Amino acid sequence: MLLAFGLDHIIISADRPKNPAASRYLENTASTRGKPSLTAEAGHAGTTEPQDIEALTNGCISVMRYLRMLPGAASIVESPVWIERVAGITSEATGIFTPLVARGAYVQKGMKVGTVTDYLGRVLIEARAPESGVVLFIRAVPSMTKGETIANIGVPMK
Repeated sequence: MLLAFGLDHIIISADRPKNPAASRYLENTASTRGKPSLTAEAGHAGTTEPQDIEALTNGCISVMRYLRMLPGAASIVESPVWIERVAGITSEATGIFTPLVARGAYVQKGMKVGTVTDYLGRVLIEARAPESGVVLFIRAVPSMTKGETIANIGVPMK
């Protein structure tokens, strides 16, 4: 079902609760009750870009074909990137964030992914990738408060 949806980055959420009473998300609730489930995400920062909407729409149609709810063949992802965990980067200061990488970019451990400056442009933080992987999220707005997420790096399975 995941491969039929058509998105090529697949995050394995092994940290979800196993107890149905402790579940917080719909896909987790379904899984704890023995039902296949997935959560699909496309886009960023609340945007509705046509290519993101198309990816989600085509994914739903492809899964419906895979489940034989619609005629036709499902479009199966041939080379997915399986993400075993997500390494987050949080800001240690309040200021202005400037990204140096884009979503989908591959980064190496220690690579600079962005900077946080004060309001006069002096660098407060050089945010660096804690691990090698793919950028799943990079902050889309410049305002940054101490403790907020700068980026999430998806660590692929070995």
